[in-house]
Amino acid sequence: MRELPARWKKIIALMAIASVLIFGGLVVRYYYVINRDIPRAPCFASIDFVHTHDHKVRWHGVGDMTIDPKEGALYVYYVVKTPEGKVFTYDRKFDIALTHLDTSRFLFKTRSVVKFDADTAGDELPFMERGFQGGMVTFNYFSDAEYYYNINNLINGVCHVPR
Repeated sequence: MRELPARWKKIIALMAIASVLIFGGLVVRYYYVINRDIPRAPCFASIDFVHTHDHKVRWHGVGDMTIDPKEGALYVYYVVKTPEGKVFTYDRKFDIALTHLDTSRFLFKTRSVVKFDADTAGDELPFMERGFQGGMVTFNYFSDAEYYYNINNLINGVCHVPR
């Protein structure tokens, strides 16, 4: 077999180095974009909802929710009125585990629930328990003032990050 001339050996070596540098640059850029896209601050949302358990009676709720991705927590405070007129306070902290799906979407799953002293709901609101078991949060750095969330397909909306 014939040996390559020195000139071609240099060209092949330079092309290999260039390929490694370009590939390395793309990998670094990808991780930079992902790191830049991770939510940095908690967001706050006011939520009004109407829930019908059996399409006959209506439960009304008004409250606030805070998503804190750094702490890995979802804070929920609602005042819920039953169809019979009873009023319950739902005041809980959900410790969540965020799974990074891609550069802007995070899937979350509830790990544990902490009930605060103001919580009077107990087990009276079973649909609320189901509602915060998991969901998806979408965030991207082009609109860094808000998150879009979908919690178990029950609560959808926009969560605003204060500037």
